[in-house]
Amino acid sequence: MAIRAAWGVMVGLLILAPIALADDGPVPLARERFGEPGSREWLKAMDRTRHEAHMARERIENCPHSFDVLHYDIDLSIDFDNEILYGDTYVQSVSQEAGLSEITLDLTVLTVDQVLADGVPLTFAYEDPTLTISLDQAYAEGDTFEVEVIYHGHPGNEGAGGFGGFFFQGNPKIAFQMGVGLVADPPSMGKFWFPCWDWPCDKATADYAFTVPSEKWAVSNGDFLGAEEDSLAGTTTYFWSETHQISPHVMMVAAREYAWFNDRIYPWINFWVYPEDVGDATEHFANVRYMMEAFVDRYGPYPFGKFGYVATPKGDMEHQTCVSHLAILIQPNHTYDWLLAHEMGHQWWGDCVTINDWRDIWLSEGFATYSEAIFFEHFQGEAAYHNYVQSSLMNPVFNSSESFPIYDPDYLWGTTVYEKGALVLHMLRHVVGDETFFDILAAYRTAYEYSNAITPQFQEVAETVGGHDLDWFFQEWIYDIGWPEYEYAWNGWASGEIYRMNILIDQVQRVGPIFAMPVDVEISTVAGDTLVVLWVDEEHESFHLELEAMPTGMEIDPDNWILNTADPVAYSAVDRYAAAGLHLAPQTPSSSGAGAVIRYEMPRAGDARLVVFDAEGRQVRTLFSGTLPAGEGEVLWDGCDDVNRPVSSGTYFCRMETAAGTIVRRMAWLR
Repeated sequence: MAIRAAWGVMVGLLILAPIALADDGPVPLARERFGEPGSREWLKAMDRTRHEAHMARERIENCPHSFDVLHYDIDLSIDFDNEILYGDTYVQSVSQEAGLSEITLDLTVLTVDQVLADGVPLTFAYEDPTLTISLDQAYAEGDTFEVEVIYHGHPGNEGAGGFGGFFFQGNPKIAFQMGVGLVADPPSMGKFWFPCWDWPCDKATADYAFTVPSEKWAVSNGDFLGAEEDSLAGTTTYFWSETHQISPHVMMVAAREYAWFNDRIYPWINFWVYPEDVGDATEHFANVRYMMEAFVDRYGPYPFGKFGYVATPKGDMEHQTCVSHLAILIQPNHTYDWLLAHEMGHQWWGDCVTINDWRDIWLSEGFATYSEAIFFEHFQGEAAYHNYVQSSLMNPVFNSSESFPIYDPDYLWGTTVYEKGALVLHMLRHVVGDETFFDILAAYRTAYEYSNAITPQFQEVAETVGGHDLDWFFQEWIYDIGWPEYEYAWNGWASGEIYRMNILIDQVQRVGPIFAMPVDVEISTVAGDTLVVLWVDEEHESFHLELEAMPTGMEIDPDNWILNTADPVAYSAVDRYAAAGLHLAPQTPSSSGAGAVIRYEMPRAGDARLVVFDAEGRQVRTLFSGTLPAGEGEVLWDGCDDVNRPVSSGTYFCRMETAAGTIVRRMAWLR
């Protein structure tokens, strides 16, 4: 939905329309409150109006349950004039326990007229939102049975400012279903238009028959089987069939006057748009084929028979094979390519491989959000990928006020689930390497396609394919909070023909664990740059390296493979971890102006040597070699080398060697 951040992050799930186009026009001040429609601020507007944490235990305990739905056969007549639904739904199931004599289905707002089995009425009790049905007999485990529910009424939804449910809206009027709510707990909205077991874990196949006024199209999941017109009634019935497993929250219908066209390269990619938007839509959707190619290349074949986008007054929402796309975003540009890619990515992650319950929502929304970066990498190159990760994934996390784990999050539609969830995949890719990472995704899909998965199962696949334990990675990034905040310092010196470098890295974050991560460090030397990987898993780390040239600088994680902050600090601020008590202060001018004063502090009395090197690592001047007492002291460098020749202006390094350790200080000499 493309909701991302809150109400409006609906990227994978939905995009949402906080500006809720009510029948009487836009909600007043909605643009001011939520930002520009289609912007991330708009998509995340609910971040500012959070509801209580999603802790309802039933969203955990209802999977699995006493029966498993195998197939829905939904016959729905939509009365646009009176805004009434007339439904007749057959629910075929298999018993998962011995002696099953009663089942419950989810249905809300609508009126139940009859419940039948093979045409014979069954006893039922309907207490919104639960329909309890007494079966015609007790069924053994493994037996199949079918009930028919006849119902009608004006359907419900989350209201003018909400997202989920069934809506009648606009002029010309559209009837449409949005499968996920933003303020409901649990958020599944299938129950708003047909009786179902409304949990992600229960996937079934589905056939649909939608009867609407003849001037309207009725668009839905799966393959279009055809239409039958009733000229006397002035109606047309549209038939659709989804032969792949589908969860109720990604089942949909949208009925309106539509213009229908196909992608020129892939005719099984469809677009249903308002007739007046056809010209804009041609350009708006022009890159969809490249998104499909990117995901097929990275994720494997498209998992269904049809794909499409249908314009609706609310969006975006990853209804299986038929994404609801917010109509006002259809413009002759590519501003919302990220959003189109997000919802398409859901077809693999969320629709084909579906979460088992809402605690694992990151397996849907985090994967779909990461798909945005995958598309830009395919379409524009590696640099575009890294730019997108930094600007559209990392920066929102840094700027978010959220502080809870990705797993079983306090808020389902926020930055933690969407952007941070995507960054888990970005970081895992670097930890295991490109080839292994995409092998992991392929194996994960193969194991759980058209079924359900949970986080431990994804971890197990990653460990099996990668051949390494990854519990350290998942524990800190999925089940804990925060990110590493590094402070680092370095010094370097020549030791004969070898150049040495000491790197100090502290983790100073106030929330979350001390993270264990392989950290890329780019080291600059007088001969060029080199990249090393350091395993950082302690609060204070000291690394000693041998180099082929004098080091002149360093940068932590130059390509932003880790969600982190990294700030350089003075070596003296952290050098106590390398040599407690040894200190070498920055140079200061002498009182006479004839040189530079270099101050030091010895932790204890002992031999010491103080030497100046140039930027290429050549020894310039020995300032002191002998025994020094404990405590503070200073020496004067007059700017000359060992044979008393004045040195040129430039960068130099002062190195102090003692029994307590070695420390190097960079200096600038100006004549």
